[in-house]
Amino acid sequence: MTRPDPPYPEYPEYMNGRLKKIDMESRLLKIKKGIDDRHWFRDWSPKERWAAQQALNCALEVLDEYDY
Repeated sequence: MTRPDPPYPEYPEYMNGRLKKIDMESRLLKIKKGIDDRHWFRDWSPKERWAAQQALNCALEVLDEYDY
C-alpha cells in the first residue's frame, strides 16, 4: 500500500492529516523531557509529574504497537 503524494510538495510544512510514528514518538519524548526538566507545568508536585510520566509511558507503549 502506497500513500499518495502530498497535494502541495513545495510546502513541506503543509499538514495532510497524517502523522508518522517517529514524529509522534519524538514529540512525546520531548514532552516527557519538558515535564522532567520543569519546563512544562512548573507548579506541579513530584507526584503530579510522576503521574504525567506514567501516562506518557502508556501512550508510548500504545504507539509502539503500530507499524508505521
